[in-house]
Amino acid sequence: LATVRMQVAAAFVGRIAPANTGSLAVGVRFLQRSGVDTATAGAAVGLNAVVGAGVHLSLTAAFLAWAGTRGPGFSLPDANAWLLGIAAAGLVSGIVVAGVPALRRRVVPPLLDQLRTARSSLADVITDPLRVLALVGGALGITFSFILTLTASAAAFGGDVSFPEVGAAYLVAAAIGSATPTPGGLGAVEAALVAALTGYGMPSGHAVSAVLTFRLATYWAPMIPGWILFHQMQRREEL
Repeated sequence: LATVRMQVAAAFVGRIAPANTGSLAVGVRFLQRSGVDTATAGAAVGLNAVVGAGVHLSLTAAFLAWAGTRGPGFSLPDANAWLLGIAAAGLVSGIVVAGVPALRRRVVPPLLDQLRTARSSLADVITDPLRVLALVGGALGITFSFILTLTASAAAFGGDVSFPEVGAAYLVAAAIGSATPTPGGLGAVEAALVAALTGYGMPSGHAVSAVLTFRLATYWAPMIPGWILFHQMQRREEL
C-alpha cells in the first residue's frame, strides 16, 4: 500500500520537475526511508527506468510496424501549425532549462549516476526470471494503460483511428515528451499527439478534444491526490 501511495505522490512531483527527474527522486527517497541503502535505492530506480525505456522502444517499433499494415497509412496533416507547435514547444523547453542552470545541475547529474549504477545491477536481475517478469510486466502494464486511455478518448470523440495507430501515436509522442525537458513533456506531447492522430486521418478538431481529454485524465487529474499523498507521506516520514 505504501508503494502505491508513493507512485501517486510521484505523479504530483513529476509535474513540477523536468524530464521525469521528480518521480525518480521520489522513488529513491521512498526506498531510503524504507531502509534501503542509497546505492541500492539508486540502482533499483535507475534499473526500472532503463527497463521501461527498453520496453517503450520495443513497443514503438512493434506498433509502427503494426500500424503500417493497416489502413491507408500515415500522412502529414495539411495544417503545418501542429508541426510548428512541436518545434515551438521544444524551443520553449530548451529556454526554460537554459535559464535555470542551477536546476539543471541538481537534476541531471544524479539521474546519470543512477543510470550508471543500474547497469551494474542488471546482471543480478536478469538471472532471476521472476524479477525480469515483474520489471517487464510492470512496464508493459503502464504503457498499455496509457494506450487504452488514449484509445477510449479518441473513440469518445468519434475518431476513426485503429488501436495500432493510436498506440503508435502515443508511443512516438511519449518519446518526444521524454526528450523534452519540461515536466511530463508538457506542450510537446500534446502537439505530437494531435499531429500523429491527424496524420492517421482523425479530424483535427476531434484530435484536439481527444488529446486534451487524455491529458486531463492522465496528467492533470492525478496531481490533486498526488499532492495530498505527498504531504501525508512526508508527515509519516515515508518520504
